[in-house]
Amino acid sequence: MGRPSNIVVVNADYRKLAETFYQYQKRLGYVPNSYQAKFNYLNEFLHWLECKGNTDVLNVTAAEIKDYYNYVSIRPSKKDGGALSPKTTHSHMRIVRDFFEMLLQQQQIKINPTATLKFYYPQSSEERNTITQQEVQQLYEVCNTAQEKAILSLAYGCGLRAAELQSCNIEDIKLREKILIVPKGKGNKRRVIPLSNGVVKDLSNYYYNEREALTQGRDYKLNNSNQNAFMLHSRGGRMMDDTYNKHLKALIARTQNEALQEKQITIHNLRHSIATHLLEQGIAVEQVRIFLGHSQLETTQIYTHINKNQLEKLMQ
Repeated sequence: MGRPSNIVVVNADYRKLAETFYQYQKRLGYVPNSYQAKFNYLNEFLHWLECKGNTDVLNVTAAEIKDYYNYVSIRPSKKDGGALSPKTTHSHMRIVRDFFEMLLQQQQIKINPTATLKFYYPQSSEERNTITQQEVQQLYEVCNTAQEKAILSLAYGCGLRAAELQSCNIEDIKLREKILIVPKGKGNKRRVIPLSNGVVKDLSNYYYNEREALTQGRDYKLNNSNQNAFMLHSRGGRMMDDTYNKHLKALIARTQNEALQEKQITIHNLRHSIATHLLEQGIAVEQVRIFLGHSQLETTQIYTHINKNQLEKLMQ
């Protein structure tokens, strides 16, 4: 997210509201770069209002916000002079929406002027390869160790991002409570993931039956953070993205499923797969959003389109 520069908000009330929004974003747990950028984007909106002669947030209308959307959509980028990308334009408007949502929560306004507006999120052209539920079952069936099953259960069963897999520590997994805590996911957001009985069994088998032997590796004591890591590689160090993918590649080869091999699936694709499968099973998009840790519902809705495409193929 870019940072608009050289923006000066003159109105004292607007400056105070911008600072309130800044602190509000900090309390929500966003990383510094994120809430600083949101603060700058909000200042651009407030400065635009000033230039239009509106110096009272209570007087802002939906029509004005639509005008601002049109302005942002065509204004040149402060970085390279070109047009803003659709995603950046959407980010501008999302911050305006979040700002008025904050004011509504704090009872500083009675009506949110963005409530009736829809700013369409540009769909990603990125191909999100997934595997079928049957192929997931095949991967589990060819596992030779408890660790291999635990890797699948973290990446697929919990839908963790690659970075979240790498940073997962022993204290983050509460087997008795059947939850996994992601202290700092994308955007520094914390979330709690429920664990199915099957996932609990897989993680327990690895932790109690195989992890101890891995702590004898040479890397275990070289770095104190290794000792907290839930998943260890063969030398006792924290398992990283490349090693997770190495294990997955071995499992895929072991299935002897040529169609699966051609998909070039990575650990992160297992996250895409569980998202698609949850939607196939009728889980509400909002619940899937929370499970995956998406900030925006639109991001989760990408999987809705994947789901529809798969269903259409089945009906051909």
